[in-house]
Amino acid sequence: MPKYSELLRDDLIEFREYQDSIALKAVERNTLIVIPTALGKTIIAIIALSILIEDGGKCIFLAPTRPLVHQHAASIRKFLNLQEHEIVEVTGEIKKSLRQELYYSARVIVSTPQVIGNDSALFNDIRRDVKVVIFDEAHRAIGNYSYVEVANFFADSRIIAMTASPGGDREKIDQIIKNLRIVDLEIRDENSPDVVEYIKGIDVEQVKITAPPGVIEIIEQLKEMLGEMINKLESFSLKVQGHSRKELISLGDYIFSQIKRGNKYFYSAVRIRTYAILTDYLLEFAETQGVLPFYEYLQEMKKENSKAKKIVTDPRMIAVEKKAEKLSNEPLNLHTPKISKIIEILKEGNKEKAIVFCHYRITANILSEILKKEGFSCEKFIGQSSKRDSKGMSQKEQTSTLQLFREGQIKVLVATQVGEEGLDVPAADTVIFYEPVASEVRSIQRRGRTGRFGKGKVYVLTMENTRDLSYYYSAGRKEKKMKNILREGKKNVQTTFDTFN
Repeated sequence: MPKYSELLRDDLIEFREYQDSIALKAVERNTLIVIPTALGKTIIAIIALSILIEDGGKCIFLAPTRPLVHQHAASIRKFLNLQEHEIVEVTGEIKKSLRQELYYSARVIVSTPQVIGNDSALFNDIRRDVKVVIFDEAHRAIGNYSYVEVANFFADSRIIAMTASPGGDREKIDQIIKNLRIVDLEIRDENSPDVVEYIKGIDVEQVKITAPPGVIEIIEQLKEMLGEMINKLESFSLKVQGHSRKELISLGDYIFSQIKRGNKYFYSAVRIRTYAILTDYLLEFAETQGVLPFYEYLQEMKKENSKAKKIVTDPRMIAVEKKAEKLSNEPLNLHTPKISKIIEILKEGNKEKAIVFCHYRITANILSEILKKEGFSCEKFIGQSSKRDSKGMSQKEQTSTLQLFREGQIKVLVATQVGEEGLDVPAADTVIFYEPVASEVRSIQRRGRTGRFGKGKVYVLTMENTRDLSYYYSAGRKEKKMKNILREGKKNVQTTFDTFN
């Protein structure tokens, strides 16, 4: 093992050639590290920062969520020879007056970008002391996200950015490169010669599910209602060719521009567009989630969304609601077949630990309760943000749940998107996608929760003849495109991404 720095407890780190190579390059120039989950991005960052601050100075280590901040801080404490007070977690829960004291005294500051961005004035006198800023989940560094502001403020510091996937869009990758002032790309995938021995492999299986007759009836009724709304929108000379929610949302700019020009006729288009978007959400629940989540979402919409009154009082929607309520008393496979399939998968073989990813919190709540009733040792893992009647999890609850899962006291974790980024669950041998996600970033992150110490298994549930299939194939196309873009970019970052100099 090379001796990198007196600050690094290298006796605790297994030497890996690719980590050594990437870390040393990141010390020399601003680097974007794109490497599969579970190959030690955090170790690479810690090696680099230990070198950069060995002779003095500070490091700011950024992560998008509080659980990740806590996780990174724990890793840094483990691997660096620093006093306890020299490594600090700084979140918005700490008073601003106390945060300033921490910034001055600490050597490594682990925080969210929002906190550091809001506190930039507190760094004015010590900005030059910040030798390196590390951006975890760097694919977020676009638009108005706080990473961009922080990178601008600390432009004179070394920047190290890490992600399992920057996305499959060339413009987005260009933007990340520019916003973080990246000079070098360090890319590895599952087939790279220096990492292949550490890849345990992941077997991905698409599980096709046929919609039960009762669910098909609900879907067809919702499609009919949505189709009528789209026809009305097209009477305004608005084109909605693919009937997608993305198209419906994008109509807003044109509709409101017409109203500004005095075309009051388009006020009706505003209402119809809103009804269409709400109906499409209901249709998505029916298609991809099943009757139990659909019914609960409909009840939530009736209770909380005043704009939905015209939809939920439509006689056809009332009939759909009654149909869903009646179906929900039947066996699971007749109305919410994905849940019955998950139970079947979990009962097959000897699955030590499993994570089920759900896009919607409603589904996560329903699924976790059903699995408990079926005798599984199961807990949900959801975000902190919450509505009045749908309490989220506090950071303390999240940390406790992850620890219980890590220790094996919980065997099944039902997680929403908060579990996709950086979740440290190395022993999970099975991952189930309740539904495919169209985002290649999220798909890669979900898969990366398994296959860390042994061959992993991923099941992707897809309801036939629904948008599940388009999402499934879309993520695959985007991931392939992303790898091609990165390979091209690796040849020459400066000229390929010519917006950055």
